[in-house]
Amino acid sequence: MENAASQADSLASFTIPIIMLLIFGIVAHMLAKEKGRNVVLWTVLGFIPVINVFCMWFFVGAANLRLEKKIDQLLEKTQK
Repeated sequence: MENAASQADSLASFTIPIIMLLIFGIVAHMLAKEKGRNVVLWTVLGFIPVINVFCMWFFVGAANLRLEKKIDQLLEKTQK
């Protein structure tokens, strides 16, 4: 009986961190796509524990490269 309880506890102790890593990885993937960044790089960084927290802080404040390119194109057209 103790063995089954021990296995359930060890499974639960791994399940929560894995779910958290999945959430961080998926959010990093979505943000990288939205902001025009390297999707593969930022997705991998989203799955690395501790680093993923710092990456999320960066992404929240990072500029949207897609929008910057569009604005630059509009400015070029209006200046001509």
